[in-house]
Amino acid sequence: MSEAASEGRRERKKRQLRVHIYETARQLFLKNGYDATTVAQIAEKADVAPATFFNHFANKSAVLVEMTSEVSEHLLALVDQQLKRPVSASERIRGFAGAVATDVAGARGLAREVLLELMRGHARPGEDAPYLSPVHEPFAVVIREGQAAGEVRTDLEATFLAEMVLGALNVALGHWMNDSEFPLEQWLRQAAAFVCEAIEPRTPRTNPKGGDSSR
Repeated sequence: MSEAASEGRRERKKRQLRVHIYETARQLFLKNGYDATTVAQIAEKADVAPATFFNHFANKSAVLVEMTSEVSEHLLALVDQQLKRPVSASERIRGFAGAVATDVAGARGLAREVLLELMRGHARPGEDAPYLSPVHEPFAVVIREGQAAGEVRTDLEATFLAEMVLGALNVALGHWMNDSEFPLEQWLRQAAAFVCEAIEPRTPRTNPKGGDSSR
């Protein structure tokens, strides 16, 4: 075996071991909670020495930090799933909120830890929530397609409506990050229902004397 091939093999095995440790840590965080999981437990479950863990991650928190990079990618995938569905804009929004609620229910404590870490590491005053920023444009696409189909009001721009939709969902997430007992799943679904009603096409109102009184 050539030196280059040998080096490539070592690097591949090193990457595979890192992924194995990472996935083991994720499973333990999900099962026992982040705070209750120790590096020693991760190393034992992964069948490696603690020193091997530290060769790949500086500490337990470093694993959590790495998980934050997956959040936006996952949310983008959820929006993409909804865009592919041949349903109305409102159904897509409800579907997205429902999928997020289901994900949170399945990894409640870990999901909260990851979002809190993401906020600590990436949030800046006056900026959008870092986990929602990447999905603004895909959500605007949902709104634009809904406007073109006559399902969404057209008196306001799609980008504005998309921000309002995401803002309502983010309020629920924000409350939950401040209070782990907050009923997030219920609020996400209620927020989705509320914004879906708010973005419906405007129907002109008529007054008893006739004429349009919608202004």
